[in-house]
Amino acid sequence: MSKSFSLPRLISTNVRFAAANLLSPEVAGAWAERMFLTPPRPKYAESSFFDLIDARSSFVAHRGRQLAAWRWGPQDAPAVLLAHGWGGNAAQMRAFVFHLAAAGMRVIAYDQPAHGLSEGRYTGLPDFADALAAVARHYGAHHGAIRAVIGHSLGATAAALAMSQGLQIERAVLISPPSDVIGFSRRFARWHWIPERARRAMQEAVEERFGVRWADLEVGKFAHRLEAAALVIHDRDDRMVPVWQGTRLARVWPGARLLLTEGLGHGRILEDETVTRAAADFISGRSRVADAAQSALPNPAPIY
Repeated sequence: MSKSFSLPRLISTNVRFAAANLLSPEVAGAWAERMFLTPPRPKYAESSFFDLIDARSSFVAHRGRQLAAWRWGPQDAPAVLLAHGWGGNAAQMRAFVFHLAAAGMRVIAYDQPAHGLSEGRYTGLPDFADALAAVARHYGAHHGAIRAVIGHSLGATAAALAMSQGLQIERAVLISPPSDVIGFSRRFARWHWIPERARRAMQEAVEERFGVRWADLEVGKFAHRLEAAALVIHDRDDRMVPVWQGTRLARVWPGARLLLTEGLGHGRILEDETVTRAAADFISGRSRVADAAQSALPNPAPIY
């Protein structure tokens, strides 16, 4: 969630939530839910279209909305999904395309619901996971299964959630993955000065909307059941999603590998050559990065 709010707006928000909470925590919770599920909608920069101009574009139907999607590579090649995070768009994942295509992969990127060129107004982690599964079904139904996924930030957590719900993926690269959903909701509430009663009402509203319990979204509770080979990549200087969240996920995911970087933060990590090459090598099995961890190595096994 962007923090580009002025002090007067923060004060106004605080007063509104405080007043609503006194009258009805449910009303305040409904307001908070809409804020929590509304991503920033920056328009594509003109340069972003050039990042996607060489791809075949299409739309994927998902729950009455159209999701914008792009594909590189032959239709009969093994496919890799690229899933961006909250407030992002498909063009942010462009740097992975070259190495994946060179490895003979079909690459599919898409805009998450309510992001970029995709339709929708409200979305959240359960919706991200369901959308990813829908895109996988759309592109995998007639041309073989999706082999792998590369997810960034909330897109990475959504990939793990989709796999826990039955999506069959052989390999997953999870970049800067949040693994503390409950903690995030509390930080969100503190930033927007949302009283705790309203935050709990917001949580209940989100659970009702998506038909899922909040606790079931904690990736640490289901990652130990996942069978896909996983590479977790996180930057030590990530200020948006602290590095401990990625390392914690890697520890509970059976056999996961962990690649820690420095100085890239939360966004520049998607453009780093070491990161994009490591992800492609892990998925294609062209290097030691893709080897199974030896039992003598710590869990997660460090690779760099």
